[in-house]
Amino acid sequence: MRGRRSGLVAVGVGTSAVALALSVAAPMATIVLGLVFFGVLAATLSTRYLVGRFAALLDPAFVRVLGALITGVVLCGLLSRAVGRPAELVGIALGYGVLAAAVHQWSGPRRRVRRVVAWAALAPAAALSLAFPAYHLVVLGQLLMLAPLGFLWEWSRGLREASARRGFRGALLLGYVGVPVLLLSGALDRWLSTDPGQVRSVVGDGAAILRVTTVPGSEGTPLVARMLALSAFLGTLAYAAWLVFFPRAAPGATEAVEARLPWATGPRVWAGAFTAAAGLAVVFALDFGRATAVLGAISAYPVLLGVALLVVLAGSGGRSGGREKVLPPARESTYGRSTEPEGRWSEK
Repeated sequence: MRGRRSGLVAVGVGTSAVALALSVAAPMATIVLGLVFFGVLAATLSTRYLVGRFAALLDPAFVRVLGALITGVVLCGLLSRAVGRPAELVGIALGYGVLAAAVHQWSGPRRRVRRVVAWAALAPAAALSLAFPAYHLVVLGQLLMLAPLGFLWEWSRGLREASARRGFRGALLLGYVGVPVLLLSGALDRWLSTDPGQVRSVVGDGAAILRVTTVPGSEGTPLVARMLALSAFLGTLAYAAWLVFFPRAAPGATEAVEARLPWATGPRVWAGAFTAAAGLAVVFALDFGRATAVLGAISAYPVLLGVALLVVLAGSGGRSGGREKVLPPARESTYGRSTEPEGRWSEK
């Protein structure tokens, strides 16, 4: 037990240390190279994990609504380059629609009251986002990179030893709370820089990156470099979670997807994702802005699906009903059944 606890803590602390070192030494390069080499793969593997582990929460009607809303967000994101502010505002509204749909999936005692309270809280937040869309996009980008924390925390519920669970969660809080506070406090300012460095040939002066990582009005202040480093740090943690941790720590989710989709084996998924990344890398070299928009469209589906699942889990008290929430076997009929947020099949 002590060995597993120390191993999990070492993994968490070590990952945070490496991510922090990269983010301080070369934040712009860390972001750009991460997008080029790991962006598509992270989107693919995160989708596989979410579908495999939380399939019991994804009833068909909910999936259809999410699919329509997220597709709308994606289209608005792509059109915003040509249409501008109107497309951004519609995309923001549809994003809040994803949250509202997830709240509608809450069940349990007094669910109607809890839904109304949640929707009432979302309304002023949506109004603020629509009134200040530039701030919304930057703040949202930072918050979305915290999503892996929710799934890592949920995964740790399956650890039988309380000491291992506490140690792992302590390491998570150190990385996802302690390091951001350290960066934003200015303690590391003397080592931070916004210079593009090795990726100058791809991003020029880096203005495109700074626009999506820094809140408006902070130009010329230390906050620019701090938020750039924070984005690089959180992005690196996300790649570590989706590409390394979950495939090794939650093999049941992967096996469940492969059981339903025999062609989606691990080697094929990795090979396909790397092939797509190689093609996108060419676009990155030719037109960084266009490639970023394409990758953003691809990543929006797993990212917003993950956010919706976190909202559903929050509405069920964080209970997902066991160590692994996997897809039912392909030969098993699920006609006439529904799923509960606790993750158990229940007859209507």
